[in-house]
Amino acid sequence: MKKHFISLFDPSHRWWTIFFFALAILMIIASQLVGISDNLPGIAILLIGVILLFFAMLHTWRKWQNYLILIVVCVGILALEGLGIRILARLNKTEYINEGIGMIVAFFICLPGILAGIIGAIICAAREK
Repeated sequence: MKKHFISLFDPSHRWWTIFFFALAILMIIASQLVGISDNLPGIAILLIGVILLFFAMLHTWRKWQNYLILIVVCVGILALEGLGIRILARLNKTEYINEGIGMIVAFFICLPGILAGIIGAIICAAREK
């Protein structure tokens, strides 16, 4: 893991890391200025910003299989979240279910992770051909 973070700031990757990170921060700030409550463009800008944040950390990956693993992990997290909510609902322990945290995990961590994995896998697969 340490080697991966050091490779983000190698001379060959430094500018891409800074570019993706700066663009992600600008998109996230812009989404907050536009507003995200019941505002589809604001939500889309936030989603794109989080996807770019994923790419700021993962753009050094060169194999499409790594992005496939990212997709599987994000889908697994979504499945575990759904299972946990379902179990708590069946046990009538709904006071332990926090909708805000569930929505953040589902729509602002897992969904961008899945989309970043799909985009990265397509780009790497096209690069290999």
